[in-house]
Amino acid sequence: MGKGIINLTGVLLMGLFSISCGQNVRRAAVAGSFYPGDAKELRAEVERLISSEGVPEEAKISGKVLAIMAPHAGYVFSAGIASAGYRLLRQSDADTIVVIGHDLGRAAPGIPAVFCDSSGFETPLGVVEVDLELLAAMRKALPKSVVHNRIHAQDHTVEVHLPFLQVLKPGCKILPVMFGEVTEDHCRQFAEALKSCEGNRKILVLASTDLSHYPPAQDARVIDDETLRLIESADLPGLLERRDGSCLDMDSVQTAICSAGGVGVAMYWAAINGGNEIRILSRGTSGDIPRGDKRRVVGYGSAAFLRNGDKPAITVKASKAKPQDADGEGFSVPADVQAELLKLVRRRIASKLAFLPWSYKAPESMPSLQESAAVFVTLTKGGHLRGCIGTTVAREPLYKTVERFALSAAFEDPRFPAVTANELNDLKIEISVLSPMKLASSHEEIIPGKTGVMIRKGSRSGLFLPQVWEQLPDKEQFMGYLCAEKAGLPPDAWKGDDVNLYLFTVFAFEED
Repeated sequence: MGKGIINLTGVLLMGLFSISCGQNVRRAAVAGSFYPGDAKELRAEVERLISSEGVPEEAKISGKVLAIMAPHAGYVFSAGIASAGYRLLRQSDADTIVVIGHDLGRAAPGIPAVFCDSSGFETPLGVVEVDLELLAAMRKALPKSVVHNRIHAQDHTVEVHLPFLQVLKPGCKILPVMFGEVTEDHCRQFAEALKSCEGNRKILVLASTDLSHYPPAQDARVIDDETLRLIESADLPGLLERRDGSCLDMDSVQTAICSAGGVGVAMYWAAINGGNEIRILSRGTSGDIPRGDKRRVVGYGSAAFLRNGDKPAITVKASKAKPQDADGEGFSVPADVQAELLKLVRRRIASKLAFLPWSYKAPESMPSLQESAAVFVTLTKGGHLRGCIGTTVAREPLYKTVERFALSAAFEDPRFPAVTANELNDLKIEISVLSPMKLASSHEEIIPGKTGVMIRKGSRSGLFLPQVWEQLPDKEQFMGYLCAEKAGLPPDAWKGDDVNLYLFTVFAFEED
């Protein structure tokens, strides 16, 4: 996502900056590739997909539809999932659809939205009119937004939805949007601005997004389960944390969700309009189609944001205080919990070596053991590394995560042979509890001696804990080794614009 997109850094300083094609029609860019290019064939395919025939009764939904989330891949892969949301348009009185496509992220710092002021968007079924009056009002309500038609010109994430709107809502207008930098504030500001500009329109938000990118099918199920749970519970901070780093420790996973801005707007739009239910409608992966490759898939999900009955409106969750620095200020593990976890690691490894049955019950007096956490377990022997494995994703209670990676560090680190019983007494145990990952805007944010770093470029990634600064105190050396030895990248890859750097701190403790 975002490859080849014009960098908008500095556009914010230009106020009403606009790269515009005038009032001409934005021509179809992906007809014939993402969906049929022939009008007759396209209409038939859309009508087949939105047919209610064979749809289970329990899948039919009542209530007012305020927003829809739908995937944006080629029809052969994801339109069957998306159609579960599109069908709800039949019961919507919307006359204006705000279609929010890709996030531009770091290419648009400080910018909440990137609009297109073409007079309409073309598909083989004709032209969908852009609501230029709403666009003008939104630009005033969101003064840091911009118009940039070239970014929209080849995008598929808005276009693929339009044939369904043309069949289900003929005559409706659209507001096509590429989201800029995705923050909680930008999502809220966009929804509030949209409400202030609504006038007599009946607006529906369509959030265009795909889920996990490129894990094996069995991993995609696990990853997407958690992402959809966060969406269903209107946990926008959790969703953005997930987009910014969660799951990236799993093989081949590029992202957990590719376009989160529209989903965040849908949450706030629903809340502002009394929405009280977010329901997941359908889900799947690209591996589900006939002869689909299950080794490397993209996940898809559709959802409805509803006002149904008299239940209280949903509340979009706000950010909580997060762990801070590795020196322990605002981020620590109680001393009794430290001792319990260190003892747990040693006992768990010993039981495995002795082939003894294992069971553990976390003490009720230590509730923090039940809190989810991302953890690395490190084993050293005679001052030299003997095993180190962990996760950047807080999936399980702290004690379970420590228990799992105690075994992994001792017996599954591919750099070392499995630990033997004769070595047990010589091992020293260290546990590192990680703060949430933060996507850095540049490598200038890396603080030697303090921040841990994960680098990702395409399918390659590598991670160094902050403790590695003790051996590699020079930033050039630290990052060069991280690229070359851990990620399989050129030593200077970390300076490039095409890599993602995720920063974190740790609270580490070890045996005396």
